[in-house]
Amino acid sequence: MIYQELTAKKNELDKLPALSAEAQEELRKKIELEIAYVGGGFDGLTLTRKEAAMILYEDKTVENHSLTEHIQILNAAKVFEMISELAHKVNHQIDDSDVKNIHRIVVRNLDDKNGGVYRSFKRNFSVGGHEMPDSVRVQRMMDDFGMWLFAARTLHPAALAAEAHLRLMSIQPFGMGNACTARFLMNLILMRYDYPPALFSRREKKEYWDTLEKAVFKNDRVGYDKLICRAVNRSLETYIKAAQHQGFEETDHDPYFLRIGQLAKETGERVSTLRYWTSLGLLETAGKTSADYTLYSSEIFPRIKRLKELKEQRFTLQEIRNRLQEE
Repeated sequence: MIYQELTAKKNELDKLPALSAEAQEELRKKIELEIAYVGGGFDGLTLTRKEAAMILYEDKTVENHSLTEHIQILNAAKVFEMISELAHKVNHQIDDSDVKNIHRIVVRNLDDKNGGVYRSFKRNFSVGGHEMPDSVRVQRMMDDFGMWLFAARTLHPAALAAEAHLRLMSIQPFGMGNACTARFLMNLILMRYDYPPALFSRREKKEYWDTLEKAVFKNDRVGYDKLICRAVNRSLETYIKAAQHQGFEETDHDPYFLRIGQLAKETGERVSTLRYWTSLGLLETAGKTSADYTLYSSEIFPRIKRLKELKEQRFTLQEIRNRLQEE
């Protein structure tokens, strides 16, 4: 089984000397930031890692980002604090009440009246528009889920965590915050078995949602299991390097976001040209600010460079579109 390969790495980590209290706290903060920043990106937040750190540790607000984004980052850190304590609570058995408590903090100051309350309406999956279970069935399905959590103790810890995340996402019992809640439940289970929390990369956002869709609706979980295994392996390697005093590596380099005028200045193109390319689908936007300004990710620079190269070679825009899609 794919998750069994993680056991050797976990054994390697267990043999290393423990970190000092100061080093443990430093690592905890970095993991907390990484989980809040990457998880927020999976759920649509456009904050950079630096901006998330400003909100969490400098008590600052960030321009051009909504109050909702600020609250979501703060809530994620609060949930991580809670599950860190819960994971080491003696004789605590994880069940569906923990799912409700996690959700209450996930939506705190966003949807307080529905925190920990199962939805009473229909909802669709984020990818593919698939209908999720009818609200009438949610309570029974969550009761069954709670019983499964109590009984499923023979699986590998990472397999158990992955299965719990997948099952909860197959139900999506809440009106909002389901994916965030499911990821924190997964990490609670990992930490309960003395594994570090899973670390994803923001570059895995599309893969995360696509493999979830296949696992939930097509019973094809090969890609999903590989993704979760990779995230757990990444966290084990991070903790091993920390124990070996090799420092902390971020899961990916932090992209930054630009308005179209800033993008024009950095690329040497006219704003009108960038708008035209965007309208043709040659460039993708990264969302909008709270003031409705269009944003582009810094990761778009290589695409613009390639687009300009093809233009200089006198390819038509349709030919350029085809080339970019092929590449």
